[in-house]
Amino acid sequence: MNDIELLQYVHETAEMGIQGLSSLDGQVRDDGLRRVLGQQSAEYRRIADQAEQLLRSLGEEPRDPGLLAKVSAEVLSTVKTLADPSPSNIAEMVIQGNTMGAAKSTRHLGDYSGCSREIRNLAERLLHTEEANAAQMKSFL
Repeated sequence: MNDIELLQYVHETAEMGIQGLSSLDGQVRDDGLRRVLGQQSAEYRRIADQAEQLLRSLGEEPRDPGLLAKVSAEVLSTVKTLADPSPSNIAEMVIQGNTMGAAKSTRHLGDYSGCSREIRNLAERLLHTEEANAAQMKSFL
């Protein structure tokens, strides 16, 4: 995996994190959970913005997650929270998403053969964010 591929992955993953968390906005009734999800979304935004800036500096346009991925995430979160809008159910959903993302980020970092320390650091920041987000949600279970 080269620099551009890793940056595109980081950008798309951070954007999906933002999308996934925003799809929960109307379902979250717990103020503490809402605050934490807002902080997580803000960190994803910073990562996505940095990835976008790096991509543009390399002459590349950032790719957003596909429409199908966005719509299916929105529908899935709506269906799961309609059945059970409790903080513990929402926390479990966020944990599952972050766990899958962390596994994929770990795999991409292992496949990375680029030479930019800055890009690798950003991908590692995404991984640590995913791990920290999952850990943070455990208090809501």
